[in-house]
Amino acid sequence: MRRPQRNTKLISDINIAPFTDVVLVLLIVFIVTTPLIYRSSIKIALPQVSSNQQPVESKDINVSITSNGEVYLENQKYNLKFDLDVFKFKLKSIIKAYRDPSIIINGDRNVKYDYVVQVIDAASKSGIKHLILATEFKR
Repeated sequence: MRRPQRNTKLISDINIAPFTDVVLVLLIVFIVTTPLIYRSSIKIALPQVSSNQQPVESKDINVSITSNGEVYLENQKYNLKFDLDVFKFKLKSIIKAYRDPSIIINGDRNVKYDYVVQVIDAASKSGIKHLILATEFKR
């Protein structure tokens, strides 16, 4: 008995499903790591403390102050000498979105005290009740 002859046609299609999976995973990795890379690119030397006390979890708004008076709020740069009113307006608009936010101030150890006071004043006038000054743990 003879076997029927198979149709031996070459498959010339490429299966792109694994390629698509790899591309989507890489996209997710870049989306997650980009804010961390940007935040770490702001050069701030935090003051050091000897106790390691963690703040209570809540919705935190991060504000970074560099030694030359530049303030970063949600990856936007403000100069306190010229943009103080714009900074206050942006802070008020962010606070409206949250019920009981707290603000974490990452001030460089060489920053002028006046810049930190201006940020604290803007935050308290905006209605923020919880102020946290970020420090590094001294080893």
